[in-house]
Amino acid sequence: MPTLFRVIALLVLCALPPAAHAATVKLPLQKFTAQPTMEIHCVQGVQQLSFPVPERWQLHKVVLDLRYTVSNNMLSDISQLMVRVNGQLLNQIKLIHQGPEVANLIEIPVGMLKNDYNSLSFGVSQHYIKDGCEQVCAPDLWTSINLVNSSLQVDYDLRPLPLRLGAATRLIFDPKQFPEDTVNLVADTASAEQATMAGVVASGIARRFDYRKVSFSHSDDIKPDVDNILIGDAAFVGRVLLKYGILIDPPNGGLIKIYYLPKSDGGKDGLHALIVVTGAQPTALKIAAETFANMSLPYPGSDEMHAYAFNMPDISMDSGRDELTPDKKYPFKTLGMTSLTFQGLSGDVIGEGSSSLDFRLPSDFLIKQNQYAKLELNFSYASGLMQDSALGISVNGKRVHDIHLNSQEGSFIDGYKVEIPTYLFKPGRNNISFQPYLNTPHKLCDLVNFNAPFVSIFGNSTLYFPAMPHFVEMPKLELFTLNGFPFTRWPDGYGTLFYLPKPDSASLDTTFDLIGMITQKNGFPLFGTKVVFTDPGSWDGEMFVVGETAAIPKSIMAHAPLQPEGIANVPYPVARGWDSEISIAHSRQQGGLGPDNGLLMEFESPSNKGRSIIVATAQSASDLLKLADAMLAPGVQSSIYGDLALIRLDTPDYDVTSVETGRKYSTGNKGDISYIDAFLYSNIYVFYGLIALSIVLLGLIGYWLIRRYRRKRLQTAAGDPRE
Repeated sequence: MPTLFRVIALLVLCALPPAAHAATVKLPLQKFTAQPTMEIHCVQGVQQLSFPVPERWQLHKVVLDLRYTVSNNMLSDISQLMVRVNGQLLNQIKLIHQGPEVANLIEIPVGMLKNDYNSLSFGVSQHYIKDGCEQVCAPDLWTSINLVNSSLQVDYDLRPLPLRLGAATRLIFDPKQFPEDTVNLVADTASAEQATMAGVVASGIARRFDYRKVSFSHSDDIKPDVDNILIGDAAFVGRVLLKYGILIDPPNGGLIKIYYLPKSDGGKDGLHALIVVTGAQPTALKIAAETFANMSLPYPGSDEMHAYAFNMPDISMDSGRDELTPDKKYPFKTLGMTSLTFQGLSGDVIGEGSSSLDFRLPSDFLIKQNQYAKLELNFSYASGLMQDSALGISVNGKRVHDIHLNSQEGSFIDGYKVEIPTYLFKPGRNNISFQPYLNTPHKLCDLVNFNAPFVSIFGNSTLYFPAMPHFVEMPKLELFTLNGFPFTRWPDGYGTLFYLPKPDSASLDTTFDLIGMITQKNGFPLFGTKVVFTDPGSWDGEMFVVGETAAIPKSIMAHAPLQPEGIANVPYPVARGWDSEISIAHSRQQGGLGPDNGLLMEFESPSNKGRSIIVATAQSASDLLKLADAMLAPGVQSSIYGDLALIRLDTPDYDVTSVETGRKYSTGNKGDISYIDAFLYSNIYVFYGLIALSIVLLGLIGYWLIRRYRRKRLQTAAGDPRE
């Protein structure tokens, strides 16, 4: 009997899900917002941020380490900080001004959290006078939360994955997973065609992760303890699966199938997935790869799917993520700003959605100076406001307009028109934000309802941006880090090559990471991008060259702003003038890039005017992989500009030196811009010279007319017989 009991117990244990891999993540709160500090002013005020909890995580413990500083003049016994999670009160803390910073460890019950984005809000009640009245927003009333030193620690296990394609891919490629994720691509990368298919899959995966950092590795066999995507023709896929005792039927068309990750000992890892993307012929494999890259629904509910055709809708140039189509009127709710209310003297935002309009203009926009973007605002505001109350409008952080809220009875305004000069905007990311200033006529000691003042902006307000020609001066690496331009001129990467002169492991992993970065910036899978291993010659599109410095052909490097191999002219910035132009000195020398350095360069294609080549290179394979990781860091991306960026890879946060060497060219579809306009835009000093010449000519013509008029008047006065 005991033996039978042990056998039954063993069978029960075998039937249980595999043991979870416990993990702990601790991140500063700054990772969940762009600000290093969060300051709360006035008698009452609220600030909040959001943090994600992915559905794949089984939470065990969540701890908030809160660090803050309060004003020395605040009365601690009647001032407090309230911490809420998803609107529920979590803790109350006395605002005690002890030392430079106060620390509090607060455990968040996992039952208060949801598998989504969770709001973490900090509300204050602050006072500096106990008996008597106080200014509502006195300078003494402030609490500063240090988001760099404050942190969130999460202890979790991975949940077992369901063997359903739609559900599993939603869990695996979830952008709520933080701080980053890694996916291994199993492919026969000896073939450029297979590498291209792997790039399509990597692009689709990165798109689903949205802005969350994802790194790619590749191998010719399955890697343990990580999600794997097996891509290739039926023969390659069959050989890999056979090693683990898995037999697969010949695919009918394209095939996508999910398995638990097989182990080398014959077991299965139920916490990680192996997803197979294959096809009987190259066309079928392409259909399967594109279908997988674009799966965005929790469908299908089965463990496999056969794909027979894939058709994309018509796409146009310059139509990527959040890109504004010129000459079109957009409701605010379409741009992510639904109806919202600014309430109270501190202007707290009430309601879901953003309090600003965030959008992109095409990177090659030639923004004209004499046109206007138009806002039509529908809004209302409270009664009883003082005459100095206003609703401010800012463009890219610069305050440009105030709307006077001058009715004592309050008002509902429909179709209030505001014109904003287009020169305040820029190609790429733009922001229009609204900030209220609300004041009441109450005296200092009056009983005041602090939440009574409000301004509501409605989501049916509209934004219109006029049409502009597409024409930009290059090189501008900042446009590449902004949204992948010029490779995303067509959002699917049409006309773009990734050229790997030495298709080793480091070059391929770097290429997949860069494809993922471009996809996340532009928000569209790169179905039209190709990977090649042989010199494309006079390629008539855009080209990205990835590899070790010694492997890149001299025929390409000869046109780059810096040649790290052999004898070359090296640019050194000398001085910046009042016109913001940097003087460049050139040294003829022989040196080398050296270890722990990466190089990113952009220049015009020698074979096709207006086309660009970008080179990403490092001295060794290990440094090339470090460069790929650096390129995924937001701080590095924001520091790259011009045509040459030297990145130190041996520092924790990297170190970027960007240079404009002065070799310019122009690109873009000029639209209705004339050749004269294009020439003057590209040759600004000629434009200045023509203006000066025009002024001189007008002056001479005016002088001649005045002399002629004076001579005629004198002749008339002298009685000239010819008159």
